[in-house]
Amino acid sequence: MMRALFRQLFCAITVLASVGLAAQQTEVVLSSTSGAKLVLAVPPPVLSGVDQATADAQFTAVLQRDLDESGVFGLLKDKLPTATDPSSYGAWKDAGAQWLLLCKLTRTASGDCQLDASAIDTAAGKAVFTKPYKADRRVPIRRLAHALSDDLVLQLTGVRGVASSRIVFVRQLHPGVKEVFQVDRDGANVLQLTHNDSLTLAPSVAQDGRLAFVTYKAGAPEIWGQRTRDGAQVRLYAAPGGALVSSPAWSPDGKRLAFVQGDRRGNTDIMVMDLATGRVHRLTDGGGINTEPTWNPDGTQIAFTSDREGGPQVFLMQSDGSNVRRLTSEGTYNASPAWSPSGAMIAYVSRFEGRFDLFIYKLGEGKSYQITNGVNTSESPSWSPDERRLVFTSDRLGTMQLFTTDLAGLQVVRLSDLTNCQSPVWTRAR
Repeated sequence: MMRALFRQLFCAITVLASVGLAAQQTEVVLSSTSGAKLVLAVPPPVLSGVDQATADAQFTAVLQRDLDESGVFGLLKDKLPTATDPSSYGAWKDAGAQWLLLCKLTRTASGDCQLDASAIDTAAGKAVFTKPYKADRRVPIRRLAHALSDDLVLQLTGVRGVASSRIVFVRQLHPGVKEVFQVDRDGANVLQLTHNDSLTLAPSVAQDGRLAFVTYKAGAPEIWGQRTRDGAQVRLYAAPGGALVSSPAWSPDGKRLAFVQGDRRGNTDIMVMDLATGRVHRLTDGGGINTEPTWNPDGTQIAFTSDREGGPQVFLMQSDGSNVRRLTSEGTYNASPAWSPSGAMIAYVSRFEGRFDLFIYKLGEGKSYQITNGVNTSESPSWSPDERRLVFTSDRLGTMQLFTTDLAGLQVVRLSDLTNCQSPVWTRAR
């Protein structure tokens, strides 16, 4: 019965991201970096030519959210000093601020905007970061806030923040019609990327921003996408005889595309296509369901879901299909792997006590940790580019929406109020 259910779920058009790991939640903060958060104070910016309401909504609120969700800054919010001149730095230090972020927003007569930002080390009484930003009148002020947040994270950690990143996902518009969209990291600027008026599923984004996805607009499923960064969406692959294809995944170098192809027996296998030549070769041939490929960062290995040993589990193999080995060992239903940007962790979804929750497998430890622990379903994890958060879909508010979480599962944030969402992909490239 379980095997039949697995076939139904993973051969269907909308593959359910599910798994089962019978383990108690471990209270542990998983992170690619370590250390306590730096306490940052963000007084209101000095304004010139920018009205207060616009600055509050489009700059200050955006910047504070970006910094708060960065995972590296703690924002000082209570009992703040009012002065910001050098003689006040000691007061800010006594209030608890390690850095004081001073900003000036200027709107010129032409409508362009300039941001001058400086982060002061309150103990040393000197600037540790200073940078001007300019944007023409067509660029929203919120983009300046994103850029500043990302630079401050870079200054502190050596890894650029993700406030300026995007999330690509699928949304159902009508029964039988799903399209690919993208949205800014903070839920703003929703943009529809496909207009196929059919089922369009399983987006993948190459490191240079090219899209790949599955669409049924010709009847049988086909893989469509872009051959160049700003190129048209074209057909990349159609299986012989109109066989099932699903789950395209760009290789890190953007030269290959892993995907899933079905056969007449109802089995599915992992395939890889060379984009330059169009040549396709099969990586798995063990019978049953092999699906959901995800590459490691250097393109030498692929994690995937397979029921070859009974219920669905996460397996690893070399990128040529050799050295297949099972990764998940606990539970009977584990699937939807997503390899982290550093290659140190694999996120996946597990069915536990009738629910679907996010787990992370730390390869160096050989252990899994439960991230979400709710009464509702959490599916389709995808890593933030800085490896500090996951985006996923959940029906915790009644319909499938986009959420992000830190790696401890303590800071779960709804990305937007869009409903009927699935298959998010977090990227810097769009």
